[in-house]
Amino acid sequence: MQIKYHNRDVWLSVAVGLINNDVFDDAGIERLNASWRISCSWPGGGSARKRVGECWPSGSSNDKTREMFVSPIEDNPIEVLGIVAHEMIHAIDDCKHGHRGPFRKMALAIGLEGKMTATTSGPELTKKLKIIADILGPYPHAKLNLNDRKKQTTRMIKMTCSNCGFIARASKTAIEQAGYPICGCGNKMA
Repeated sequence: MQIKYHNRDVWLSVAVGLINNDVFDDAGIERLNASWRISCSWPGGGSARKRVGECWPSGSSNDKTREMFVSPIEDNPIEVLGIVAHEMIHAIDDCKHGHRGPFRKMALAIGLEGKMTATTSGPELTKKLKIIADILGPYPHAKLNLNDRKKQTTRMIKMTCSNCGFIARASKTAIEQAGYPICGCGNKMA
């Protein structure tokens, strides 16, 4: 029976339960039983164009919850489920081993392939994820297109007073129009 979810975080949370049952249990590896949360959000570090998922360890959260994120640039349900499975492995490991050792062993056991920092679903895992996607119904999310994002045009130039070390910043346009400012100590900044 397919249920239509109107909230992507609920869809992702139900996906975690189904992946626990239909992927992790079938592979005979540990389930994600610890306290966790998952949501569609920008990964915290690195380039938004490159990072499609992220997991933060329990020690990063005030209530000791493992936090998993799926990037809003992803909207293909099968790919999203593959990202969720990847991040669930990090959550099981509480992010202790990065992409090595236990992470790699679990990833290969469930059917993730490729470079461990950027895994893809192998054929067997893809079949399972398609079944899960059919149960979940459409992923209630539309991909955010980063190409439409207005580029930042102002870059602040750092200036330091050679006399007292005071630091200030100004736009290139402001410096071109008014020149470099005078520091409070009376020295010209550059």
